[in-house]
Amino acid sequence: MSGAQPTVVSWLNKGRNDIAEWIKPKMVGRRDANGTFMIHTRVGEDKVQARVLIGHIVIDRKGVLYTCPPAEARALLTELDEKDSRAYASLPKTVGHPHARRAEADVAPRADDTDDISRRIRALDPKSAETLRNSPSNPQKTTVFTPDSKSKELVLPAAAGKPGSTAQKPQKSTTSTRLDDVKSSTPRKWPAAKGNPPSVENRNPAELHLDDSYQRSTDNGASKALIRRIANGWDWRMCLPLVVSKRDDGTLWVIDGQHRLAAAKLRGDIAFLPCCVGVYGSVADEAAMFVAMNRARKPMNRLDDFHAALAGGEPEALQIKQLVTDAGFTVSRKTGSQSWVPGEVAFTSAIAKVLRKHGGEVCASALRTMAEAFPGEVLNAGASMFTALTKLSLNPPEGYDPDRMFRALLTRSQKEWASFLSATKGGGDDRAAQLKEVLLMAYDEVPASEAAG
Repeated sequence: MSGAQPTVVSWLNKGRNDIAEWIKPKMVGRRDANGTFMIHTRVGEDKVQARVLIGHIVIDRKGVLYTCPPAEARALLTELDEKDSRAYASLPKTVGHPHARRAEADVAPRADDTDDISRRIRALDPKSAETLRNSPSNPQKTTVFTPDSKSKELVLPAAAGKPGSTAQKPQKSTTSTRLDDVKSSTPRKWPAAKGNPPSVENRNPAELHLDDSYQRSTDNGASKALIRRIANGWDWRMCLPLVVSKRDDGTLWVIDGQHRLAAAKLRGDIAFLPCCVGVYGSVADEAAMFVAMNRARKPMNRLDDFHAALAGGEPEALQIKQLVTDAGFTVSRKTGSQSWVPGEVAFTSAIAKVLRKHGGEVCASALRTMAEAFPGEVLNAGASMFTALTKLSLNPPEGYDPDRMFRALLTRSQKEWASFLSATKGGGDDRAAQLKEVLLMAYDEVPASEAAG
């Protein structure tokens, strides 16, 4: 291409202004009520779709449409020009060769109506304006739009390398420089990218749904406080796009960003939220993505992690749920002990630890014992009680009688057993060890004859 820049036309989406005629053939559907719409575009050689947001421009370059914020247009065009330059540099340049004729056509001179050049120079940033003033007398031309004006034809310098040109070659973008830096004589073959490129869309909060099968519970003090804090100090600069799944029926389900969604609904005056909308295939795929994103970003609550893993079909989570269900319990959705109700198990991580080391039968035995000993009670000391019972089962003292231990368990309620742990400052293992010793003392107080009867 000899570094020349092709003619480019642009159009700014103001929400309600007429869409340019050259855009309409490449639109996907109609313009939405929020003023945005979809277009066909490209990412490399891939044909994809992109949403044109309010305040963004659409660029027609060589018959391909692109959309981006106006401030990023110049960098985008520079990147595309550099890719074309590298591609054409590798093609045969023999006179009469079809690629040579194509290159000549791209740099063919166009009609120039460069009246009031100083006005166009002032429209550029200072560095670009200085480059323009020092450019040769036969520059290339491109047409762009700015947010507050109609189309302007801006005179751009001819790129370095063109015969007779003294202008400096535009500086490469940071991204392009980094890519060039990592090139090697043997190109690396990357694994194929997964999924399809998402679209960035503005969506009304009422359109967005939450799937409780893998989403975190917000019915706790910490989440409620966070939602109120986001709502009270709503700052668009901190409102990153929500990760949203578009299901087969067209409904939208939030994978990441439920606190922002809840805060927007609480306020009632947030008309739309930025969303990164993709197609994930199934609820299990959504759940797996939820786990992957949250584990990579920050540690998840163990119970939330479990429910998401369960929705994603992880074998261990499915086995734990089956053990809990077989014992007559259900798995809680809430981490705060004040929110637990009778019949709920919240110590899934303790079960997982024993399951991995000793198998399911040990877990099942301890859970059945607890269900029979504490029917209708909140399991205040559930994790410690479960671990202590499994320890006694695996390493029983001499002459240990499980029936006698069951009688010992009946002497106190769960709340009373939990009271013995109030002074224990260690973690889960220390609390389980402490409760094990208390259980053995209660065991000794139960007469063997009574246990036998």
